Amino acid sequence: MESSIKILLKEANFSDIEFLWYLRNQPSVYQHSINSKPVKWEEHLSWILPILLQIDKKVKLFIVKKKQTPVGQIRFNYESPSKAKISISLSEEFRGKGLAKKALELAVKHIRKDKKLKLLIAVIHKKNIVSQKLFEKLNFQFKRKKGSWLEYNL
Repeated sequence: MESSIKILLKEANFSDIEFLWYLRNQPSVYQHSINSKPVKWEEHLSWILPILLQIDKKVKLFIVKKKQTPVGQIRFNYESPSKAKISISLSEEFRGKGLAKKALELAVKHIRKDKKLKLLIAVIHKKNIVSQKLFEKLNFQFKRKKGSWLEYNL
């Protein structure tokens, strides 16, 4: 039953660097990413270290955990104090179990505590039907199509 799913969100830290790289380089993750190819370790480090060191304050990155096991990530990229893009990815072996919906609900609830935030935007590849349905279940509304990308807002 979905209501019994126990999910924990925690802010990413240095112990998560390897997991995030592993997750990012799963073909089913990068095929629907804007950068739709694997990422080299050096590229990953140059992206993740400023976030973890809080040099890049425009990104909030959470690890989705089931019990003690990391199963995915949710990221908020602030475009302004009132607007952020949201993205989620789960490891292949944990999909289809209701974890993404539960994690996304927790993340949206957590980030909405920031009273300045007025708009959450999900940009989803048009072929990623599962993500489209996920965000729609959480009341994100289709806004526009731009090439292969669909924008949903909450």
